[in-house]
Amino acid sequence: MLDNDVVLSLSRKMCQRFAFWGMIIVFGASLPAQELTDKQRNLAGRYAQLEQVLLRLAETSGHSNPRQATLLKKALVESKDKLLVRRLEALVNILERRQLTDAINGQVEVERDLLRLLKLLESENRNERRNEEKEKIKEFLKDLEEILHSERMLKNQTHQQESLNLPTLEKSQQAIRLRAQTFRERLAEHEGTPLPHEPPSDSNEPSKQSPGQQTLQRALERMKQAEQKLKEVEKEGAIKEQEEVIAELQRLKEELEKILRQLREEELMQTLERLEERFKRMLRHEQAIRSQTERLINESAGQSVSDQRQTKIKADRLGVDQQSVIEDAESTLLILREDGTAQAMVESLLQARFDMAEVKNRLEQTVLDTITLQVEDAVISSFQEMLDAVQAAIEESKQRQESAENQQPSGSEAADEEPLIQLLAELRMIRSMQRRINERTKRYDDEIKQMLEKPATDWSLLKQAVEELARQQNRISRILHELRIGKTE
Repeated sequence: MLDNDVVLSLSRKMCQRFAFWGMIIVFGASLPAQELTDKQRNLAGRYAQLEQVLLRLAETSGHSNPRQATLLKKALVESKDKLLVRRLEALVNILERRQLTDAINGQVEVERDLLRLLKLLESENRNERRNEEKEKIKEFLKDLEEILHSERMLKNQTHQQESLNLPTLEKSQQAIRLRAQTFRERLAEHEGTPLPHEPPSDSNEPSKQSPGQQTLQRALERMKQAEQKLKEVEKEGAIKEQEEVIAELQRLKEELEKILRQLREEELMQTLERLEERFKRMLRHEQAIRSQTERLINESAGQSVSDQRQTKIKADRLGVDQQSVIEDAESTLLILREDGTAQAMVESLLQARFDMAEVKNRLEQTVLDTITLQVEDAVISSFQEMLDAVQAAIEESKQRQESAENQQPSGSEAADEEPLIQLLAELRMIRSMQRRINERTKRYDDEIKQMLEKPATDWSLLKQAVEELARQQNRISRILHELRIGKTE
């Protein structure tokens, strides 16, 4: 079996090659018509093979490399959403009919979508680098906090110590300086590799040192001065130097925290933009399903038997469309769960998925009535609310980035745990979910009353629906509890 990284690299290269050959075909109208058709057929076949490779790898790498498996699944969902295989195959037929204008238009659109898919596959490198840098910065912050703590303790000892005993603290100051020197070497080694937030730098040239290294160098020089003052029994001078050391180290801590916040904001914005695109698409598709459902309801009144069969076929097609939105929602859940901070949005999407499954079942059974429309309206309302929350979060993230220079650091942990969706938006979604649960509870109550009047009623489907409603209520209670605990902490 091919290594995961090898397959990802091949996938990226193949997407690049598909896009390249797509441009060749688009601008190659002067080539013989059969040659154009053969090249297009070859592209379609190879792309279909690529989808199969990605599918097998996603299935087999779930345990060994879950992050990469998630990326592959996202790429597959994106490819399926765009119907790339079907569209590439359709272009072959168009070329065979010598409809070159239509072929060019279709090829331009396919090329655009292939480039988007390539961008998604390449995002893994950026994400991995960002995650590695975040972990490294957190490690640096932990070590720096220990050095800061030691320097504060030494300053307190210097303040309390008798003047004659000050030289005994010189070795303690020297030990802290050596730890700081080792820390500086590690920081310089890390910053020797170009990072997303700063250009390459040569840490051996003082003029090209990063701001963090310059700050640390000043702290080291102050430590040497403090050692000398302790040796010379200059208590006030030693304390003054130690205070400067602490100030420089605190500045370095703030600089590292700022980098950590920037990395989290980049991560948030990337995730939010992907979610915005998905919610817009799902909302648009669900609105189309709702509109077509209402049209079928109006058309079905007083139909003949043959017309009813046509209505059944149309309703089945709508059920297939609904299934595609369900699959889109499932892949969107992967994105939300990977972030792990938007619990209410996850639950809202789970609730919408449950509603969509009911819509799908009703359409497949040609149950075209006001209840079907009501459930579709609930799905649309959920998607609109989640889209509004995501767009509000994007604006908030932009504002945070614009005012980052004026913000005071709030701790490295808080910097790294900025939630995807803010608390107020989460609470609004919870309120809406609770309202929908209440409405559904009332509807189920009405259905139970009607079913009690019918003999030999099959209660299994309604029983499952009520049990799912109870689970939704329990999950909302749990989310509220966890949000309350998080706010208290």
